[in-house]
Amino acid sequence: EGHVHAFQILGGVPAGKIRYDNLKAAVAQVIGFSRQRVETARWVAFRSHFDIDAFYCQPGITGAHEKGGVEGEIGRWRRKAFVPIPHVASVAALNDRLDVISTVDDRRHVAARRITVADHFELEAVELQVLPGERFDAASVLSCRVDPKARGCVRQIWYSVPARYAGRRLDVCLGVETVDV
Repeated sequence: EGHVHAFQILGGVPAGKIRYDNLKAAVAQVIGFSRQRVETARWVAFRSHFDIDAFYCQPGITGAHEKGGVEGEIGRWRRKAFVPIPHVASVAALNDRLDVISTVDDRRHVAARRITVADHFELEAVELQVLPGERFDAASVLSCRVDPKARGCVRQIWYSVPARYAGRRLDVCLGVETVDV
């Protein structure tokens, strides 16, 4: 859902390779110390929908030089946006807050460069791929068994369902803020 939101804000999808540090939502298994990965089925569907070419950093010391930019930027954003921990009512409110922080950050000059981050983005925005016409539903599709007390367990959290579903297996769509059974 974060990627979908980011692509909407950017107004397109980055062309070429996108560098990842083996995020858990994408990588089910790292094969040895190579770049080969077993990707999760949902990630494959996501990458296919947006025509993304993922570049995975090598694990351990071998890939340390590849992760510097990724880790450094994550740390900078964490300190800027999440210290102290923000108190928000919803993910949408958090996204609104991050969008404001991002807009302010766009006015920043990196090192001794003459133009701002926003100016650099404007030069590169023409390289973005067009967003697909159909929206991608990023919710995870899971299954849960309903116990005799009409409760279904989704990712270790119990939810009540109508009693008529006791003993049945139900499909669950798990989003960032929603659980649809």
